[in-house]
Amino acid sequence: MSKVILVKANKGGVGKSWLTLQLAHATALKEKQVLIITSDSQNNIPRFAGIKENNFENGLEYWITKKNGTYLELRDNLYYIPLTTMNIPGKDIDNFRDFIKVIKKLFDYIYIDATPVLSLDDIFLEVADQIVIPTFLDSVTTSSITNMLRKAEYSKIKAIIPNRATRCKVEKEYYKKLVETLVDTSIFVSCPISQSAIISRLIEEGKTLFDKTKYNSSKFRAIIERALGVLL
Repeated sequence: MSKVILVKANKGGVGKSWLTLQLAHATALKEKQVLIITSDSQNNIPRFAGIKENNFENGLEYWITKKNGTYLELRDNLYYIPLTTMNIPGKDIDNFRDFIKVIKKLFDYIYIDATPVLSLDDIFLEVADQIVIPTFLDSVTTSSITNMLRKAEYSKIKAIIPNRATRCKVEKEYYKKLVETLVDTSIFVSCPISQSAIISRLIEEGKTLFDKTKYNSSKFRAIIERALGVLL
């Protein structure tokens, strides 16, 4: 049965799109048909995947209204539908449910790279089977996670992934607090993904953690794989 996984953050810069790509590529390598859709008009995912030219006419809004369109192939078994307009009319929001029904027949896993687009936010939460929350380890984003836990259907939140972490003592304290807060829940809190020159080089070269490269990214791959163990 096809599954929809929502990757959601209420604050920009946390690496949500990059994490979505890593999770999706790792899933595709398990011989699954995987699609990424986005509500982020910056469409950074193709760039992270090394796709230099991205002339895409029929994006998410076209799929919502017409129920068909084209995909951008990022890797074997891994496809992408971008957002090509800043606004999706309210009358088309209900069509998103129908779009998801259509697309679930074609793919094993659908990852939604979600920005806080007011018109789509609630519908993303509705159609998602599972939710992944990337986060910084600071007071603002820790509070936003608490708010998200109140709004989202609690049972859907499966994993929280701290990203772009440093060795700062304060961040370690926030991580400890986050783990303690969720210890009696079924929510998986991953080890933090640290800021790394290796990740920066991979992004610059358009490679994922799961591409074959000269860089040793095994510790980061292990974090993603552990999260997938909860999701798949």
